[in-house]
Order: sequence, then structure tokens, then C-alpha cells
Amino acid sequence: MNIDSIYFKGHLCFKKEWAGFDTIKPINIIIGRNNSGKSHFMDLVEALCDGTFKDRGWQYKCRGVLDEESLRSKFLETHSGGGLEGDHWNNHGRHFVDKPITWEVDTNTWEGDLSGGIVSFDDFVLDSSDGKHSTDARRSSIRLVLLNATHQFNGQLFRRLLAERDIKTEPQDVNLTLGPDGKGASNIVRRFILSANPQFPGEVIKQELLDALNSIFGNDGEFSEITVQVHDDGESEGTNGYWEIYLGENKKGLISLSKSGSGLKTILLVLLNLLVVPKIENRNKSDFVFAFEELENNLHPALLRRLLQYIEEYAINENAHIFLTTHSSTALDFFGVSKNAQIIHVLHDGESARTTTVSAHFDRLGVVSELGAKPSDLLQANGIVWVEGPSDRIYLNSWIDLYSEGRFQEGQDYQCAFYGGSLLARTQFKFPEEAETDLMNLLRVNPNIIVVCDGDRTAKDSDIKKRVRRIQEEVKEIPDAHIWITSAKEIENYIPGSVLEKALDLSGLRDPEQYENFFLRKKACSESYIETNLNRRNIDKVDLARLSVPHMTNDIMAKRFDWKEQMEKIVAHIESWNT
Repeated sequence: MNIDSIYFKGHLCFKKEWAGFDTIKPINIIIGRNNSGKSHFMDLVEALCDGTFKDRGWQYKCRGVLDEESLRSKFLETHSGGGLEGDHWNNHGRHFVDKPITWEVDTNTWEGDLSGGIVSFDDFVLDSSDGKHSTDARRSSIRLVLLNATHQFNGQLFRRLLAERDIKTEPQDVNLTLGPDGKGASNIVRRFILSANPQFPGEVIKQELLDALNSIFGNDGEFSEITVQVHDDGESEGTNGYWEIYLGENKKGLISLSKSGSGLKTILLVLLNLLVVPKIENRNKSDFVFAFEELENNLHPALLRRLLQYIEEYAINENAHIFLTTHSSTALDFFGVSKNAQIIHVLHDGESARTTTVSAHFDRLGVVSELGAKPSDLLQANGIVWVEGPSDRIYLNSWIDLYSEGRFQEGQDYQCAFYGGSLLARTQFKFPEEAETDLMNLLRVNPNIIVVCDGDRTAKDSDIKKRVRRIQEEVKEIPDAHIWITSAKEIENYIPGSVLEKALDLSGLRDPEQYENFFLRKKACSESYIETNLNRRNIDKVDLARLSVPHMTNDIMAKRFDWKEQMEKIVAHIESWNT
């Protein structure tokens, strides 16, 4: 029986909250703040590969489907007795075939426990017409099936490349081991290039790796050869007898790796893992799970993008699995809309870390593009202020800057994102277990949210739109979230007449009223503010916002409806996201 979904806790920073995977994609992106637990999260992947996850004292929450082969091994056909009345298979086991099941394991109770630490599992149709005795025996047999469940990574070879890595000169060694910090790389290249042993074919380095290197570098550099040289006496103190990798470029000759940048070394270490280590281990590339940490370090975004493209093609073509920890907007934007990738967010509340899985392309309709945002804008933000469109963003950014006295800035402390007005009807803010499948769940993008909606009321006692009421109820259920439904008809109604005078170089302008139409409406019974006061039928919203915000002050804006009350709450939420 296979484990389809697995979560764990009880490991280092993952003390109290569950962290893990609903499923595994060819590419799995792990994001999170520094020291949130991204590297420790990779320990779960390693434990699944080497089979030691049952020996580490962790707790697990697993999900799978009971298959016939596993059930037949514990409910034997033609057998009877021993607590199960009648034929074990036909009267009992066959009823559970293809049943999905969720169970929890506490490996702290493993020793001496015949149930293998399994503390609970779904009670589905376990009751037996043969009485409680058979029901208990059914439970015992199901426990044994679960005890033998394995993850798809079981038996895979786990390879890790740390964020702190380097390729250094090294002495000759018969032991070919590539360490997670890059140790052993020079010795491996030396052995493959110089050895006559067919087990270490030189073309893997001189042709396959070199071709891959050139495809990744593209126009940024073309390497004509890769070789090694030994340092003789007196060449460099402390390196006598040490081997170093050299790369040849046209018109430049051979250049030692010690005189090259760390970005080149990172790419070489990735390629050594992907192309050469499988040769050393004499295993198929599909037998490997690779974990690369912060590949973006010292790589130009264009070069990183080509490296990521190579990695994705490798994972698909070789049927391998790759995990990447990253802070890079380039990586998030590249994989954020890929059907081959998923993004897992590691969060830490100061006491315990946890994970949440973000849909790889957020939904099948590409809502991120419709929202006018990049994946990195949303996923790396400390919190998101959801607004209707670009003009609202200009106002909110200016007002947050005003009220916080410059303490909080977009892109650093929070991020504005657009939900697009009527697009709100296709979105929701709900916990995953409560979400509707046909609506885009914006809460999964980032759990720290503020939502700003136009009230669109035409009078004090008029109703807000149905979609806005629904979102209001959803946001109320989210801890520490906030929604501002403007008490004025729309956000432009908050602009004082004195500000409009300066913005548009006019005089004698009154303040817009709370419920009047600021802009021309086709079905409106009365003329709009811009018609009666500006003698215009239309005005560009973004231009108006840009012209208006430089003339706004706290004193002026505090007199406009619920502005002061709402800005106090919004700034307080942003402050909580950044503490």
C-alpha cells in the first residue's frame, strides 16, 4: 500500500504544527523566510527516501488507498477463525478494497507496539455483523496493513546541495563521493576525465556535462573544454599534489575554477548531481530525489532562468523528483504557472513551523494573470492588501505611508494585489477544507490579508452587493484578517474638494458627497460629481489618483467618513505582519 499524502511534526522547529505534502510534483518549490525551517523540512524527504522516517521519533499524518494486494496479505482467503468469523477475505477484507483512509502514527510508541505506533485511523464500515469480536479483529488487520504502507520515495537516493557550497582543489582519492557542500567535486571530475576504467566514461564530463553547461549559459559564455590539472611544487602554498578543474573558452584559453565566480560553481555542482552521480551509483536517474537549496545565490536572473528550465526538462524527461528552496522571484515566477510544479510555503509563528501548499497555477483559468500579479509578488509578501484595481492601489499605498508616517512600504512590508472588481465573484477567502472547488481561493496564496471593497451604496440604508457580503462573511472567519467596505460609495468619494482643486488646477470645488456617483453611470438618475463639478463626462482613474495623492495629508483625510478608523486598523495589521 502506498502513502499518497504525508505530514509530520515533532522535528526541530516543526514542534506542534503539521508540515508535509498532499502530493508530489516533479518540481517542488519550498519558500519561506530565513530560519523558518525550509532546510529542516527537507529532512522529511530524506527520511522517506532512506526509510528511516519510522525511526526518528516523529509523528505522522498519512493518507492512502487500501489496495487489494495489501489487504489480501492480512485477510487470507480460505482462512477463518482467530477473531474473524467466516472466510477472512470474502467476509471481511474484500469490503475495504479501494477505500481511502487517513491515519496517524506516533513513532515514539513504536518499540514494543505491535500496531507500529499507529494511534488512530478512519473508522469506515469496520462494524461487523459477526459482533464486536470480529470488528476488533478487523481493526487489528487494518493496522497491520497500514504498518507496511510505504511512500513512493522509499528506496530512492536522496541528494542534497546546500546553500553554502563551493568547489575547491582536492588531492587524488579513490573514494568518489560528492558532498552536499560540494566536497569531492574536483576529485570526481579528475577521475572521470583521466581514468581508463569504463565505469567512469570521460565523455560524461567532456561531452554531456559540457553540452549542458553551454546550453544553460547560452550567450553568457561558451566553454570549449573541461579538464583538470595538478598543482606542482611551488605553484601555490599548501596545494602541492592537489587537482583543480579548468574550463576552456575561445580566445581566453584555460581558466582555473578558483578564478571563476561562485555562480559557475553552483551550476557545475547541479550538473554533477544530475548527470554524474547516477553514473557513480550505477542507478537510473529516475531513482534519485534531488534537493537544491537557494540556487539563485550569485546567479544573474537570466542565467538562473535557463538553469531552472534545464532542471524542469530533466525532471520530466528522466522521471526524477526535485525540491528547490528559494527566495528568488525569478524561480517563483518561472514555476508559479508550471503544471509540473507546486509551491509549498513554510511559515513560522515564533513557536512552531508549519507548511501550506499553494496551487501551482492557482487555478486552471490562470487567475494570477487576471489579477495583474506575479506569483513572487504574492508568495513572498509578508501580507497582501487585496484591492479592486490600480487606482485603488495608488490611494492605499499613499494612505498607508501617510498614516504610518513612512514606516511601511509596499514591496517591503506588504504587497497590493488586484482582484478586479467583478472578478470578486469568482474568488473566495476560505480555509482549504471548507473551500469550494470552482472558486479561486485567495487565502491559499497568503494567509495574511486585508481586503478593500467599494461599498457602492447609493444611500445609508442601501444594501451592499451579494458577492461583497459573501466575502465579508468569509474574511470575518479568518484570524487577524480585515475587510474594509467603504462607507462612501467608492474610494474616489474620499478625495476632498481641496485636493481635487490642486490636482486638477481648479477652484471652488466642493467635497464629494458620501453616496453620490463620482463617475458617470449609464443608469444613474442624477449627474455625477465629475459632470456637475468638473464639467467632464469622464476622467482617467489612474491619472486622477496620481495627481491627487501628493496633496493629501493626515489632517485633511481624517475628516473623510471612516478613513481614520480604517487606516488605524490597516496599519496595525501590517505592523503585526512585520513583527
